[in-house]
Amino acid sequence: MKKSEIAVNVFDTLNVLSLANIDGGPLAASLADLAALSLVPWFCEASVQWALRLTMPGSPLKKSLLKKVNGSFISEQNGAVLIGVPGDGIEPSTYALIPQAEAVAKAITPGMTLELAAANLGIVKRDWETKAESNTTHGNHRYVGSVGPDGSWAIAQSTPALTRAQLEMAVACGRMVVRKGPWTVNNNSEAEAVLLHWLQSREANVAPMAVKRFIALKNGEFVNTDPGMDRKLCGLGLGFFRERLKDGPFRWTQPDSSWNSPQLLQDVIRTVVG
Repeated sequence: MKKSEIAVNVFDTLNVLSLANIDGGPLAASLADLAALSLVPWFCEASVQWALRLTMPGSPLKKSLLKKVNGSFISEQNGAVLIGVPGDGIEPSTYALIPQAEAVAKAITPGMTLELAAANLGIVKRDWETKAESNTTHGNHRYVGSVGPDGSWAIAQSTPALTRAQLEMAVACGRMVVRKGPWTVNNNSEAEAVLLHWLQSREANVAPMAVKRFIALKNGEFVNTDPGMDRKLCGLGLGFFRERLKDGPFRWTQPDSSWNSPQLLQDVIRTVVG
């Protein structure tokens, strides 16, 4: 599959799934939160590819609408502009997703419909194309809304079905990654649970012993003492997401207990939390 075909394939996968209205009414999100929401599918499934679709009722759009961003692929289909962002099955493609969200925010105008989708297509894109290591549909998500006169994105429908509070919390967890914090916890018990989700997950892509050297809990907030490890904090966002939305409709593969010993994980957690 060519990288230029990612967006079409993602939407072809998602179009067969029904959209549900957001329970409680649309969430008026900032367009700056497009990057934050794009992390939510990855929190559920590492092997996703991403796609955006922009449409304007009654007026076909051209791909020249958007500035090209490295790592993304723009195309046109039936009057819509499509943007595909490949995933490598390891870490989220924030190097492309964040600047692409910024480019969309600059180009989009009131009245347009903006859709974000992600899907596991069975392959991942690294320096070469390879088979995805996981084949779940947990990250097959779609979020649809219109852009209002004030520039806000009213997310009105989603797959999976969500309440407005659940969607708002999911965006907040993604926002932590995009803004590199603040990583504030409610108490030490939540801090320990967040860390356990992070350290148990293969998506974290970081050794637990390394975590205790650059993460510390200070005054109710996780602090990264090594800016060179910022790129690994997507796993910390995953930990917040899986703890705070553990009773919601989102699904993810349960961690493999053989990945790290419970004793090692508890030692790291004790060191970080203090």
